[in-house]
Amino acid sequence: MRVTKISLILFLIVNAAHASSSIYGSEFDYKKATPTSKYFSGKTRAQVASYCKGEMLGTMDLSACAQFRYESAIAALNKRITEVVKILKVDDKENSAYGQPAALPYFEKAQASWEQYRDNNCYFDTYSVGQASLHFVYFWDCMTRITNNRLTELTKPDNDE
Repeated sequence: MRVTKISLILFLIVNAAHASSSIYGSEFDYKKATPTSKYFSGKTRAQVASYCKGEMLGTMDLSACAQFRYESAIAALNKRITEVVKILKVDDKENSAYGQPAALPYFEKAQASWEQYRDNNCYFDTYSVGQASLHFVYFWDCMTRITNNRLTELTKPDNDE
């Protein structure tokens, strides 16, 4: 009888420790996240966008929809970065004829620093909440917001608000 009680207590302790190390409480690397195209397999981007506007979504769907919005934002940003790089290459070539330094290396460094800022800021925002079922929704929303801000900066660089 005593062995059974000890076994039960040990089981509860181990079970509680395992529960505290759930996906919501552990570190996560967004670069290893499964693309939402697998989660929404067989659906078009328009269908997913429409579905994600729904109000009665479960936690997993909310998280997948938040990630879907980030994937859309980062795709738009990457497209804009490609355009900026092409422009800078032409400008750098023209400016080098006048002995001017190239801008592209500085843009690349700025972009890498911006990515590090975004990632660190969003991990900070998410982990400061503590364990929560909407952990990943917070994370993906943060990533989307900061990515969209960067897209605006690169699309309308002279736009003072």
